[in-house]
Amino acid sequence: MTLKELAHSAQQHLQTLAGVPVKRSHVHELLAAAFGYSSWAAFRSESLLADAGVGETLASKSPQLIGRAVQLGYGQAESVLLADAVVALAMARQVSCIRWMDVRDALAVAPVLVDENRLDDEDEEWDDKDEAPRPAPIAGPDPHCFLSSPLPVDSLQQMADGAAGEVHQVLATMYRCKRPNPYLYEESLKGRQLTRIEQGWADEYLVAEPRFRKYEAHLKAAALGGVRPAAVEYAAVFDSPEFFALAERMAGDVDADRMAQIAATPDARAAWLRTAAEGGSDSALRTLARGGEVWAQERLAEQGDIGALRDVAERAVKDGELMKAWTWQHVALLHGVDLTVSTMRAHHDGGAQHGEFYDSDFGGARYADGDEGLRLPPLEIAEDQRARSLARDFYNRARQGFTPST
Repeated sequence: MTLKELAHSAQQHLQTLAGVPVKRSHVHELLAAAFGYSSWAAFRSESLLADAGVGETLASKSPQLIGRAVQLGYGQAESVLLADAVVALAMARQVSCIRWMDVRDALAVAPVLVDENRLDDEDEEWDDKDEAPRPAPIAGPDPHCFLSSPLPVDSLQQMADGAAGEVHQVLATMYRCKRPNPYLYEESLKGRQLTRIEQGWADEYLVAEPRFRKYEAHLKAAALGGVRPAAVEYAAVFDSPEFFALAERMAGDVDADRMAQIAATPDARAAWLRTAAEGGSDSALRTLARGGEVWAQERLAEQGDIGALRDVAERAVKDGELMKAWTWQHVALLHGVDLTVSTMRAHHDGGAQHGEFYDSDFGGARYADGDEGLRLPPLEIAEDQRARSLARDFYNRARQGFTPST
């Protein structure tokens, strides 16, 4: 049931029970009053109507409802009858009130589909000799029980006309789905005789395609309306550098890891990875470290990552920073590893024992793998004490829970 259909049926119902003409606009005002609001405008600013029997339901008429009927120009006796009729109708239709904030909060945890949505035709490999692959199923967030009714969806659609981006963002989240694959549907248009199963998949496409277009339209409107996460999502799903640039210019919270994933240039990606790492993203920190970012390698070393400790210690020795090299050695020792001990070992190269430690009884080809021990000249006593103190600080921070430092 849509909002228009509810208002129409309610108007007829109220006129019959109260025995007086009732304006359509008054139906909205009385429903708003029934839920404790002074006007329909006030109700729309905070809440939505639903008819799924969830949310805040009406149990009895209230003085405010009768008073609102009087304000609208009805007599006292007529106002009481209208109040009774409104409550009876709401209970019979299971009309309820859902807080706008609850809708936003519930949909805020819906998963965002990115890579799965970007199904480019050229990336698909069809083999006409085999059974055609099944198109991507309709996917999206659980709309929750209060969104199982078309009434709140219809209310949101009406609110979206000329509204700020936030309403569009909620609608985009509700409609969010994978990009449907048109292959079988287009094949049917070319005259291909589809099997019963294939026809079902083609029919699924006809349902999913309009939903995907609504998702795209509302997501774009939300982004242009100032919702930064919407701009990020649009840039990711629709591979749009324009909306990525828009997201970078906008203010507000943003998922730095996501921004790094969709960055249009290497410099932008590196900058967002750094932001994500500074915000506590371990994956971003490790990505930077693998790319040779010294800051990231040192942050991992502070956490006790042995590979990073070797890298930063070797770099310190090469750069002549002996105290720093010893600091990393002491951190490694606190974590049970001595960087000065060689880990070089011979391994079998090929055959049944490939990769295992070399055994001369088997013989054959071999290769060496591991790290040579770090050569560290001794420090002065004062510098060594300082290196140990710094190492202990890093170790304690790692044990207590680590936040990357700038």
